[in-house]
Amino acid sequence: MRTALAALALVVAAGGAQAAEQLPRFKPNTLYPDARVSLLSMGWQPVAASNRACDQRESTCETYPEAESCAPFGSAACSMLWKRGEQLISVMTIGDADILVRSASCRSGC
Repeated sequence: MRTALAALALVVAAGGAQAAEQLPRFKPNTLYPDARVSLLSMGWQPVAASNRACDQRESTCETYPEAESCAPFGSAACSMLWKRGEQLISVMTIGDADILVRSASCRSGC
């Protein structure tokens, strides 16, 4: 019985690790244009945001149609939308001149 439970726990843990690996990861200080190339090569597609909030960051939103929202002040954080299959993720960036990837998070289907 213990062996069966241990095997089941291993399968569940492996499945959980696989699901967690589905989100792309980036090294610290990765420039968004470089991350964008990586995402495209991994089969992710940019999603043109229908309702955009780009106050004072219009150039970023013009350059990147996937930009959903960009803060006009502070760390100049932006949310970039990407889709692969049924998965929708948000890649958060910071910076104005050099846009850096901060994180990727699941929005749906992950």
